[in-house]
Amino acid sequence: MAESKKIIALLSNITVDLIVSKLRHKYDFYTPEGFDTWVQEAINPASGLYNRNVDAVFVLLDGTEARSWKSDEEGKERITLWKQAITALTNYTITIPIFISTIDIRENRIKSPSERKARYEMENDWYQHIQSLAESKSKVYTLDLADTIAEIGRKQFYSNKMWYLSSMPYSKDGLDAVCMELDRALSAAFSLRKKIIAVDLDNTLWGGVISEDGIEGIEISDHKEGQRYYDFQRQLLEMKNRGIILAINSKNNEQDADKAIRFHPAMLLKNDDFVSRKINWKSKVANLKEMESELNLTEGSFIFIDDNPIERETVKAECLEILVPDFPADTTELLGFAEDIWFDYCMPLRVLGHDLNKTQMYQNEAKRSQEMSESINLDDYIKKLEIMVDIHRMRPEEIGRVTQLINKTNQFNVTTKRYTQDEIEKIAADFRNAVYVAYSSDKYGDSGLISVIILKNSDTDMKIDSFLMSCRVMGRKLENVIINELASKFDGKIIAEFIPTAKNIPVKDLYDRLGFHIVSDINGHKIYEMDAGNYQKQLFAYYKEIKTEG
Repeated sequence: MAESKKIIALLSNITVDLIVSKLRHKYDFYTPEGFDTWVQEAINPASGLYNRNVDAVFVLLDGTEARSWKSDEEGKERITLWKQAITALTNYTITIPIFISTIDIRENRIKSPSERKARYEMENDWYQHIQSLAESKSKVYTLDLADTIAEIGRKQFYSNKMWYLSSMPYSKDGLDAVCMELDRALSAAFSLRKKIIAVDLDNTLWGGVISEDGIEGIEISDHKEGQRYYDFQRQLLEMKNRGIILAINSKNNEQDADKAIRFHPAMLLKNDDFVSRKINWKSKVANLKEMESELNLTEGSFIFIDDNPIERETVKAECLEILVPDFPADTTELLGFAEDIWFDYCMPLRVLGHDLNKTQMYQNEAKRSQEMSESINLDDYIKKLEIMVDIHRMRPEEIGRVTQLINKTNQFNVTTKRYTQDEIEKIAADFRNAVYVAYSSDKYGDSGLISVIILKNSDTDMKIDSFLMSCRVMGRKLENVIINELASKFDGKIIAEFIPTAKNIPVKDLYDRLGFHIVSDINGHKIYEMDAGNYQKQLFAYYKEIKTEG
């Protein structure tokens, strides 16, 4: 059965019929009745907006109306009204994404340069207000429409004819750009983002063939012809610095390639920037499958970039879930090619501190995989890792990572309940509940915050509302340790639940393994319980340290 389309509320001070028409094949839309009624819709809690079960809200504001403002004071009053409406909207709507556009004020241009100060003040006032909301509310995001307009150019973005005919000021190019930005934002909100880019070397990261041209002959530099590859590497490095991990998948002589990576003066990407380096003469499909296993990633997490169309088609045919974009025939387009990959498949709505360390985390994961292959059994492997675990009640500074983990973890997630940051704060503030987090580290490095457990009290019993863990640390008995430590804190019954989904099959028997007794099972939806007071605490002597607080 086809998945139902998301319902998007589109609020605007312009006519949005053409936007809805271009995107209705992907989304259903709710738009207020009447022209420019979005303010009344936002400030009235009984309006149609709040009575519809929408999945996201877009506030798309255009500055063309500024040409009819009689004075700067009228414009400032208009901005103030918009700010009041947006504040009300974000107060009434806390559980779904809200995207708010910046504005490009198109005032009357028959002015001297000194008379244009008010325009910039109003644009900045609006930006500062919506950015403040985005920083204080977990589901509010800024849509930088002004940047899109600047990228295209005002004359190409706008159409006076369309404004006079339909109160919609965009040209065809402008309309396409707005629709693309809306679609990209919604994809970032509702689609899984790619995690890893596996990239070829020859004629991809540099121009030429290293084994034939040598380090002096390959094309890459910070100026002129070679700068296209330099800029492409810079874009990949920027993605890496925002949480995307990089890998090399190249048919090449490893010594030649390594020499270029290490010693070419214009190489921005170095060996430490890659979580995996498959430089050999094996098939690229085989290399990709090895990466999946070593890094514990699914096929759908990958983007594969290669200039060779035969290699691309082979990967497409044998790895159906790997994204294989068409490499630009004109390599001067590499900069835009990289940007499109970022915006369409990789860009998160927020970058957290945890995301900045992903390359090191996955490099450590590869070392752990090697350790496992050399171990006699699981317990021997865990003992060699020298794992340390820290379990404590969630602290205020951890809520961003907790929200992120709750909303993206699927495999090790017993109920797959999703909560916003505001909802998590409310749960944690109730003295009857507890939100616990677990950190893990070992001799190879720190895995960071890897698990969230939400406990809700039901009279004398404690219910595990959510229990989830990063797939990176699955298979190390950390779930046993966590339940073991939490069970020692309570005297009554602990109630647990498993709600089956298409992706959480790995934990369908989790509570059976942990010693819970099944109470009911309706089509795989299971309820368990355990007497915490009589629970036999287990010893995990092969862990280096287990610390529990709170």
